[in-house]
Amino acid sequence: MLNIFEYTDFRKYLTDYYEDRKKENPRFSYRLLTLKSGLNSGNFAKMLKGERNLTIESAIQLARVLKLSKRERDYFQTMILFCQSKTHEDKKQYFEELMTFKESSVCILDSKNYMFYEKWYYTAVREALAFFPLSEYNFAVLGKNIIPSISEKQVAEAIELLLSLNLIEKDQNGLYRRTNMLLSTGNDIRSITLNNFVINTMRLAEQAINTGLKETNLSSVSFSISDKVFSEVQEEIRTCRRRIMEIAQNCNSPNRVFQLNVQLFPMTDRYDGRYS
Repeated sequence: MLNIFEYTDFRKYLTDYYEDRKKENPRFSYRLLTLKSGLNSGNFAKMLKGERNLTIESAIQLARVLKLSKRERDYFQTMILFCQSKTHEDKKQYFEELMTFKESSVCILDSKNYMFYEKWYYTAVREALAFFPLSEYNFAVLGKNIIPSISEKQVAEAIELLLSLNLIEKDQNGLYRRTNMLLSTGNDIRSITLNNFVINTMRLAEQAINTGLKETNLSSVSFSISDKVFSEVQEEIRTCRRRIMEIAQNCNSPNRVFQLNVQLFPMTDRYDGRYS
C-alpha cells in the first residue's frame, strides 16, 4: 500500500496510485477514478502531465475517492499547494508544512523499552551526548552539568542501560554517541512506566519554576470544546510536536538538553444537559 507521506509531488502520487490499483484490478482506469470524483477525465490527464492545475475543491472530492484519512487529506492538499506554488516564499512555506507531517526521523519508543523510562535522567544523559564529549573518564563532569545534578554512578548506570538498548554506541575514539537522532514516546501513553516518566518530568518543570531558571517557557490555558473539536485539537498538538522535532532534528550545533511536555486532559465530566 502506498504511503502518501513519502511523496512531495501529488502528480507522482496519483500516478503511482493508479498503477498500484491497476495491478490489483486490470479494469481500473482514470475514467473510473474521475467518474467517482466528478472530475473531467481529459482535464485530469492534462493535470497529471503538469499542463493543468488541480483545485482544492477537486482535491477534496478526489481525497474521498482515494479514501484518505483526515491527516492524509490535509497532507494531500498541502502537497498540491506546494507543487502549484508560483513564488519561492510560498513554496518554502508549504514545504515546511509538509515536513510537519513526517516523523520518519524520530524513533518511537514504546512500553517494550520500559527500562529507558524508569529514570528521568536516562534521556537527559543520552541527549547530552549530542554535544558533550563523554568518555569513561568524565562521567562525574556530565553528572554535575545535568539539572538537577546526578552522581557519577548514576551516569554510569544510564550509559550501561543505553548501550544495552542500542540507543548509544562507543566510537573508535572512545566517545559515546547516540545511535538515533531523536526519541519520542509517540502520541499515546498508556503504560504505568511511561506515565511515571511523564509525571517525573513534570516535577522537573516544577523545580525549574522554583529555582527560577530563565530558559523556560511555561503556559496554561483552559477552554470548553466538543468531542469533535477535541479530536481536532489533538491533531494540532501532534502537528506541533512533529514540527518541533523536525526543528530539533535540523539543529547542527546543540549545546543544551531541553524537555518538552504537552498535557491535554478533561477538567469536567461530559455534560449531556443535566448533572445528576
